[in-house]
Amino acid sequence: MEYKKILFGYDGSPESMAAFDKAIEIAQRNSAKLVIANVVKRQHANTESVSLGFGVAETDVDIKETLRSREEKLEVLKHQAEEKDLTDVEIALKIGNPKSVLSFDLPKEYGVDLIVLGATGLGKVAQVFIGSTASYVVENSAADVIIVKN
Repeated sequence: MEYKKILFGYDGSPESMAAFDKAIEIAQRNSAKLVIANVVKRQHANTESVSLGFGVAETDVDIKETLRSREEKLEVLKHQAEEKDLTDVEIALKIGNPKSVLSFDLPKEYGVDLIVLGATGLGKVAQVFIGSTASYVVENSAADVIIVKN
């Protein structure tokens, strides 16, 4: 199958970076557009939280700083992709639930036909209680999904 629009979900993990390399490789092979995305999940300031996977921001101050630093990282990744001769690269930084944004919102917005994600960094017990973003996307997205293990 030939892919024209590839969505790569970045979460900062080593698995995510392995997926980035694979997304670039597939985009090069198919002369495809690459959308590099990060989704920040907003939490209420009165809850105790741990940053897992795609990240958590707790307050308005935190969210602004988180978005600024994530955008900088996405720009670095975009530059790296362009250095590998990809000419159609875009970044997407969203606030929301990473599972639904990566499964539904971004694929619809960009007309994505392939999603590339890193395998979860969570252990089996954490996956049972929290759930893996990658597992959710595989089960719910209409686009093809590739999960890359590190």
